[in-house]
Amino acid sequence: MKTGLIKKALVKYLVFGLLVILLTVLYFISIRNKLNRVEIDFLDVGQGDASLLKLPNNKTVLIDGGPDNLVLRRLGENLPFYQRKIDLIILSHFHDDHLIGLVETIRRYEVGSIIYTRGAESSWLLQMFLEEAKRRKINLISLKNEASIKYSKNCLLKILNPLMLEVKADSNNSLITKIECSPLSVLFTGDNNYKVEEALLKVRPVWPAKILKASHHGSKSANSESFLRSVDPNILIISVGANNRFGHPSAEILERANRSGIKIKRTDFSGTVEVYGAQ
Repeated sequence: MKTGLIKKALVKYLVFGLLVILLTVLYFISIRNKLNRVEIDFLDVGQGDASLLKLPNNKTVLIDGGPDNLVLRRLGENLPFYQRKIDLIILSHFHDDHLIGLVETIRRYEVGSIIYTRGAESSWLLQMFLEEAKRRKINLISLKNEASIKYSKNCLLKILNPLMLEVKADSNNSLITKIECSPLSVLFTGDNNYKVEEALLKVRPVWPAKILKASHHGSKSANSESFLRSVDPNILIISVGANNRFGHPSAEILERANRSGIKIKRTDFSGTVEVYGAQ
C-alpha cells in the first residue's frame, strides 16, 4: 500500500517538475523573442506627430510628442506599466504639434538622450523644453549633419539633418529618421517639403523603405510623386487629426498613393497604427 502511495507521489512530483521546467523554458523563449522583436507604433495624437519605436534589447525611441499631453495616454497604452524609461527622444523640429507633448513626457519618464535639429535654438518653445531637459540632466544632442545608432547586428537607426543638404532654412525643415531592422524598414520625414525631398534625390536617387511616414501629415507641399517612387513603400502612414482645419491629408496625395498601389493607413481612421518585425 505504501509503495503505491510513494509511486503516485513520485509521479505527481515528476509531472509538477516537468511542468515547471516547461513553463520556465516558455518564459525564457518569450523574453528572448521580446528582446529581438521590433515594433513601431504610430501613435494617435490627433493633429500632430508621435511615433514609438520598440527596438531589440528592450530599447525605446520616441520620435516627436504631438500637440498636447495625449501622448502620455498613448505611451501608457503601448508600453508595459512598469516601463518608465525612454532611451532616446528624437525631435524632428520645433513646431507645437511635434513638441508640446514632449515637455510633460520628460517629466514623467526617465529619458536617456534627446536629439534635435541644429539651427532651431531660436524657438522659445524649444528653449523652454531644452531648459527642462537640462534640469533633468538629460543628454542633449544638437545634430548638425547625421548620426547612426546600432541596436543589434541587423538593426540600425539613421538620422539626417537637411542642413547638410544645403537646403535653405525653413521652419518645416525636419530631421529625417530611418530605422532599418531587417526585414522592417521605416522612413520618417517630419514636416519636410518638396525642397528637402528634391535635395535627398540629388544626393541619392533611391531611398527604399517598406513603410513611409507621410511628410507634414499628408500635405500636398510634400510627398512628391518622384519621392514616392524613390522610397517605393508598401504602406504610407498618415498621422492626422479628424476633420482638421488644414485639410490634411491632401486628396491629391491620397490619389497619388492609390495610383502607385501603396496601402494607406491613417491615425484619424484607425487610431494608433502598429507594425511588427523580428530579428
